[in-house]
Amino acid sequence: MAKVEERIHDELVDSLQGEKIVTLVTKDAETNEPELSIISWLVAHPGGKTIKFAVGHNADSATNIQENPHIVLGVTGAESCYSIKGKATVSDIIEKTMKLRVITVEVESVKDVIFYGGKITSETTYEKTYDPKLAEKLDSEIYSLLNEA
Repeated sequence: MAKVEERIHDELVDSLQGEKIVTLVTKDAETNEPELSIISWLVAHPGGKTIKFAVGHNADSATNIQENPHIVLGVTGAESCYSIKGKATVSDIIEKTMKLRVITVEVESVKDVIFYGGKITSETTYEKTYDPKLAEKLDSEIYSLLNEA
């Protein structure tokens, strides 16, 4: 059985500084069933006890978290795959170039969940398919918010 840690180790914190595909599992507010989302605006804070990420202001995941704050993040990084469980809070709507919400996760447990003998040798990459200047502006605004203490 994999060892469960109470914080994100430093190498994984370093890899969680944005532009990363991360899965988010919440409990659907209406059906009580698990709901999977993909996020990429994400920052792990030093010490490995807090993660912040941004979603659109009316994202289902924000509604779900307001109803039930327990979440799971699926992360690939530091040559493995991790399940990060935590309790999340949702900000009020923030109006920048787009309306968004910042989700703050207080990390409760981190578990390495790669199969026996497995090692990640390359990670998923993606590209933004909208206006590059808009992408740069959004990233700048959002990462500024996520990096606030």
